[in-house]
Amino acid sequence: MKVYTTDRIRNVVLLGHGGSGKTSLVEAMAYLGGITSRLGNVTDGNTISDFDKEEIKRKFSISTSLVPIAWGDVKVNILDAPGYFDFVGEAEEAAAAADAAVIVVNGKNGVEVGTLKAWALCEKYSLPRMIFITNMDFDNASFRKITEDLTEQFGKKIAPIHFPIRENEKFTGYVNVVKKAGRKWLEKGQKEECPIPEYLDEYLEKYRETLLEAVAETSEEFMDRYFAGEEFSVHEIMMALTRNVSSGDIVPVAMGSPVQLRGVANLLDDIVQYFPSPDKRSVAGINTKTNEIFEANYDFAKAKSAYVFKTIVDPFIGKYSLIKVCSGVIKGEDTLYNPTKDADEKPGKIYVLQGGKPIEVPELHAGDIGAIAKLNTVATGDTLSTRTTPVVFGKTEISVPYTCKRYKTVNKGDEDKVSQALSRMMQEDQTLRIENDSANRQTLMYGIGEQHLDIVCS
Repeated sequence: MKVYTTDRIRNVVLLGHGGSGKTSLVEAMAYLGGITSRLGNVTDGNTISDFDKEEIKRKFSISTSLVPIAWGDVKVNILDAPGYFDFVGEAEEAAAAADAAVIVVNGKNGVEVGTLKAWALCEKYSLPRMIFITNMDFDNASFRKITEDLTEQFGKKIAPIHFPIRENEKFTGYVNVVKKAGRKWLEKGQKEECPIPEYLDEYLEKYRETLLEAVAETSEEFMDRYFAGEEFSVHEIMMALTRNVSSGDIVPVAMGSPVQLRGVANLLDDIVQYFPSPDKRSVAGINTKTNEIFEANYDFAKAKSAYVFKTIVDPFIGKYSLIKVCSGVIKGEDTLYNPTKDADEKPGKIYVLQGGKPIEVPELHAGDIGAIAKLNTVATGDTLSTRTTPVVFGKTEISVPYTCKRYKTVNKGDEDKVSQALSRMMQEDQTLRIENDSANRQTLMYGIGEQHLDIVCS
């Protein structure tokens, strides 16, 4: 994969309730982006982002995976986060590393608890967001009902930008609310222009009114023009959306069917158009030499610094420290300094991960996400910088584990092996904790929930 500059990068986390279709959406994005030659699915266990054997066996995501997708001249780093609450630590790490979020809602199930938790996570990290409604090819998927529920939950900032066209109860196309135009689906997500069916006129009027209201509320000039009955141009609406999606004042709602590759290319276009590049976001740490604030702000011209937001310890691919470059340009031949451990590290090679597949790249620019293998002193939450400008960034807040069980090894004599394995797993999983209960002569394993502990045991 080629090197991308900061303005050509989008870091997007997929959040939502477990089973809402995030992994299927990533699979469709990867296919359209040319990473895969065929569409995998969760049932067959051959998706690009669910590569762990436990994920394949259980048919849901357990850990966050990174899939970078080249879309035009922009790289979209997709962070596919688990939806089940037992793995909330993974979603928290991913949200902290992202610059924007797509909240995925299952068209069959509508707004669920996981949707509300995803929204709360976006609020915590001030993430611009879009909502993507999946499974629109199902008969009982109601875009209208879900949009009403979202508006009831989150207010007038909810603004539909596409809605479905159905013919003979089949999902055959969509209406672009911004352009007031119909599109009919062809093969492999391709589309062609088509007239808007008459029965959808009232919905177009309603959704466009909602969109224009949201646009009008973003400036006094737009508000005056709106009340004067003036029409906004497509360009003005798109520019207003770009500005106000970035600030979180508007949350666009799109929809599609990832398994049919419908609506996915539109979503990638919208991510590139409406979501901010990292240099539009801010990040600051402390220079430990001067005790002054270091405004990194994803500026490639400043001293090198990167935050380790996640660790992968895999028996097949080895240990990888996932980094987000906060300033400068990180190269393989650099000597990086870990102020937390007062240790130097030489990366040797820099990678981007496509699910479980590491791909070597010569360098990573500020704002990009990548991985470094076999860093001895580095743990999740550490900062890599230089000795001349040693920087420490604040650590991501991770949920505290509260469910515990006593554990013991099945075979006597395996205590050391199990202890080593758990130690490696705790490097990867910040919500797993082992405590020695000496009063009751037992060892306790703490996790977020029963399912979490069950998977650790496996």
